[in-house]
Amino acid sequence: MKKVVGIILVFCILLGSSTIYASGLPRTSLSKWYSQSFQKESEGQVGLAKVEKTFEDVNTFILETIKSYQTTIQEVIENQIKDSKAGIEEYQQETKSQLDEVVTELKEEKIDERIDHEAIDKEIDQDIDEVLIEVFGK
Repeated sequence: MKKVVGIILVFCILLGSSTIYASGLPRTSLSKWYSQSFQKESEGQVGLAKVEKTFEDVNTFILETIKSYQTTIQEVIENQIKDSKAGIEEYQQETKSQLDEVVTELKEEKIDERIDHEAIDKEIDQDIDEVLIEVFGK
């Protein structure tokens, strides 16, 4: 019987201590749960604000990068156009100079040919005159 009374006494003590623990537990647990939930929600809002700020920063960076690339591309295009125009003008000048040289050479050759023909014609005329003077004696 002592055993039964001992078991009942131990059972009552355990039941009483668990009742005391359980009665204090809900208040503490509910308070902790509410604090943790509110803190997580606050952290979530702060985290959401940080994420939004990060997206805004990324968007600003992308827009600035696009503007920078557009400016760089425009400068490269303008430089290429200037270089192309300069190259075309240089080629045009070189071609014109070469044509002028060729025209001058051709004119000189024609003049030389004329001079040679005229000289030959004069020599022929002189030879004919000499032959006629010899033949006719005058």
